Amino acid sequence: AAEKPANSGGAAMDLLDLDGGGGGNGNGAAPAAAPSPPAPSAGDDLMLLDMGDASPPSPSPAAAPPPAQPLLAPLQVTTAQVGSMWGSLAAEQKVSMQTSCASCQDLMTRLEGGLNVHPVEIIGMEGIAAGQVAPAGAPCFLHGKLAPPRIDILVRTQDPGVAQRVAELCQRALA
Repeated sequence: AAEKPANSGGAAMDLLDLDGGGGGNGNGAAPAAAPSPPAPSAGDDLMLLDMGDASPPSPSPAAAPPPAQPLLAPLQVTTAQVGSMWGSLAAEQKVSMQTSCASCQDLMTRLEGGLNVHPVEIIGMEGIAAGQVAPAGAPCFLHGKLAPPRIDILVRTQDPGVAQRVAELCQRALA
């Protein structure tokens, strides 16, 4: 019973070992306690790592390009307004593809989320959406005709390059 308190006391001295060389009192436990002092060095390294962790985030955002602006912004228009402007938009791009969209509501939700356009109207299995090309503000209209598992999308805008990019975004959003 006397040995247990002695071992416990020796273990306490080994753990604290504030003198740095006082570990000789606890027989086999003293050498094990001697490697313990390097732990504060590791603690110092951790502090340096913390400081290092704080530094890289500052350069990282500066080094990374700013988030890309969406190609389109929602354009609040009516179906009648889309109809009156449709013919004045010279560039047209058609997309016919397989889709996992099962309803026009799903189609419009994906267009709204994936292309940042305003859902104008759903008529049966067709949907109309409108956007404006950022930052110029030129209109871009989308007409989708859904016949699951296929969809036909018609993109109308002024710029053929924009029409092509919007068609590619449609393919990604509606696959």
